[in-house]
Amino acid sequence: MEAVNLILGETSAKKMQQVSLSNNTIQRRISKMSMDVKEQVLTEIKGFPLFSFQLDESTDVSSCSQLLVFVRYINSGDIKDEFLFCSALETTTKADDVMEKVSTFFQEEDLQWENVCGVCTDGAPAMLGSKSGFQSRVKKLAPQAKGIHCMIHRYALASKTLPASLQEVLQSVIKIVNYIKTKALNTRLFKELCKDMNADHEVLLFYTAVRWLSKENVINRVFEMKDEIKLFLETQERKDLVVHFEDEAWNKRVAYLADIFDQLNKLNLKLQGRETHVLLFQDSLRAFVSKLQNWRWKTNLGNIAMFEKLCGVMDESHIQLDQFLKDEITEHLQSLEKEVKRYFPELSQEQEVLVRNPFCTELDVSSIPDEIQDEYLDLRNDSSAHDLFKAKYVTQFWCGMYQSYSKISMIPLRVLVPFASTYLCEAGFSTLVDMKTKNRKRLELDVGGR
Repeated sequence: MEAVNLILGETSAKKMQQVSLSNNTIQRRISKMSMDVKEQVLTEIKGFPLFSFQLDESTDVSSCSQLLVFVRYINSGDIKDEFLFCSALETTTKADDVMEKVSTFFQEEDLQWENVCGVCTDGAPAMLGSKSGFQSRVKKLAPQAKGIHCMIHRYALASKTLPASLQEVLQSVIKIVNYIKTKALNTRLFKELCKDMNADHEVLLFYTAVRWLSKENVINRVFEMKDEIKLFLETQERKDLVVHFEDEAWNKRVAYLADIFDQLNKLNLKLQGRETHVLLFQDSLRAFVSKLQNWRWKTNLGNIAMFEKLCGVMDESHIQLDQFLKDEITEHLQSLEKEVKRYFPELSQEQEVLVRNPFCTELDVSSIPDEIQDEYLDLRNDSSAHDLFKAKYVTQFWCGMYQSYSKISMIPLRVLVPFASTYLCEAGFSTLVDMKTKNRKRLELDVGGR
């Protein structure tokens, strides 16, 4: 453009400006921007001797397995999360293949394994295998690294527990939904019926086992549209399905499932999100366990006020909670509590007292390693540090203390820096689905190493 402007004049330069850029030009600019961002992230990672990462793999629309890696490190006085790289797994997706990709990236970018303090993955055998899993391989290179099974995945596994009677109710609900949803004609007829009845909703939702929030969404929609569904099934002469809606015991169990799945989904959504750490997860899970214990105690007394939908059904029918249903609910709540404690044994541990509050009077100095006890006592009696602890978030406080109290600060930072879930990877794959469609399946995702 500058050459044309000098030789041919401004008029010719304006005409040249109207010529569209080639696809290679756009690709080159994207690649340069990606490389620049990657270099900035790598520079920030190398600025502090501690970082962690999370990774996961998934198959895209072109049947290509994509590996996503996100990193967490300390920068500008706080913990920062960033996308590290994306790479295709050309053949198998075993631990060897994943380790080769990560090791190659670390070697090319001069990242040190001894600085890794944590790695978070899902529960696949290739990731968690005790002998040849990816986390085991990482610990051989970084012995101090903490291997973490994604806490959201663990919670999803713990919440699957369901007594046989309630499982039968869930299966019958799924069968009703599938009857209406699997046939296009039934879907259209049901939609028109809902319009005529001025219903709040016009469609049902399919149940998908791999989606964490699917159960509550399906059950809740069926509960809200039970009158419309019953009428539609009567017009279709499906007496085998209508009989469920005429059974008071079935309706009460559907209401309970809608209530308890709603509570489970609220916690699931609370665990999701960016800039989280293990302390926040533990607080939420401990609170949920306490709620389960309280709900079970109240249910034994016949108090079901915490289950709004079930309470509404009981008020409509003017009946009391029968002993059989009471036993089912208490059994389910007890099994949920047991499963949560089984999948999260760390909830019973109190090793994070130093992380949560280093000025706590209950913290025994003898629990601190001998070589850093003196530094801890200096911190404990530092009034300016105490004032900073009250004003700052816990991650900001410990990042700020590293300059003055580096040894004692490394203990809390090794707890706070590791990822507690693979949420960023899951969110990344959702973005990938929107980016790489059937019409764009040749899109290269690892341009510029990102």
